[in-house]
Amino acid sequence: MSMIAAPHGKWFARFEGEDGEVEYLPVVAWRGDEGQAMCVDGVGGKLFAAAEEDGFSGLCDGEEVEIASMTPEEIKHRNRRERERLERLG
Repeated sequence: MSMIAAPHGKWFARFEGEDGEVEYLPVVAWRGDEGQAMCVDGVGGKLFAAAEEDGFSGLCDGEEVEIASMTPEEIKHRNRRERERLERLG
C-alpha cells in the first residue's frame, strides 16, 4: 500500500457525532491509487482511513475549520473585511 504525505493543515476530515457535535481531524496522508484520506487516532496513534470511520461526513479545507472555531462576532468582522476587499477590486 503506497502513501503520499498530505500538506500540513490544508485538508481535514469532518466527523459528526450523534449529538450534532462536529470534530475535525487533519489529513496526514493519502492512501493508494484511490486517494483515501488518512488520519491519526489520537488515542492509539494509529493511522486510519477517515471514510471508514463512524460519523465521517466529508473532507474540507482549513478555511472551514477556521470558520467553525470563530465566534459570531469574529465571523461578522471577517465577512466585513472580505466585502471591503471585494469592493476595492470591483
